[in-house]
Formats: sequence, structure tokens, C-alpha cells
Amino acid sequence: MAFISTAEVKEIRNALKKEFPEFRFGVKKRHYHAVDITVKKGPALKDIPFDSRGYAQINEYHLDNYGKSKKFLERVVKVIKTAPANAKGGSEWYDNSNAMIDYFDTAFYFSIKIGYYNKGYEVVN
Repeated sequence: MAFISTAEVKEIRNALKKEFPEFRFGVKKRHYHAVDITVKKGPALKDIPFDSRGYAQINEYHLDNYGKSKKFLERVVKVIKTAPANAKGGSEWYDNSNAMIDYFDTAFYFSIKIGYYNKGYEVVN
């Protein structure tokens, strides 16, 4: 059953700050089973399909679609998956799901967004 504790979310937040000091992130726990990561501010990100507001949802399963930003997004996903192990009682992310038999077993779910839908990504030089 998917579950993420407040301490694990805090570890993700701290690890993102440490790994990417030039970026600002929003890290929020959604219910008991998911964490939402928002990249709010930082250097220009190439090949991200922003909408007219400067907002983009990232498909974490297809990072190849994001060209020059792929390496950055891969590093973000790696931090999300490994940082919870540093929390007391925490463990690394896993996914033992099998959609063919309608069986879902993952440590927790996560989503990545660039900017907020009502306030776009802010580019800082």
C-alpha cells in the first residue's frame, strides 16, 4: 500500500535544496500516499512544453521527451526516490505493481510540475 510519511517528505525537500541550490522547489504531501514536487524558480529549462502561463506537467515515465532538460529531471526523480531512506524508519522508493493483474504495490506516488497553473515558472539568470 502506498504511503509516505511527513518525515520522508521533509527528507525529499531537504535533498532537493541541497542537490539543486540554484532552483526553488515546492514539496507537498498529498493525502497519505503521494508527494507533489513543483519547480518554482531557477535557470531556464530547455525543451519543456510550457503552456501560455509558463506551466508544465512532467511525465516521469517518459523523460526522453524533454530533450536538454532530461538530465535535470532524471536527477530530480533520483532524489525523490532515494531521499526518503534518510528519514527515521524510511525506505527507498519501489514499484512492484503489475497492471496486467490489477495489482498495485508502490512505496508512494509522486508528480512533478514546472511552475504552478496560476503562476508560471520564474526564470532567474
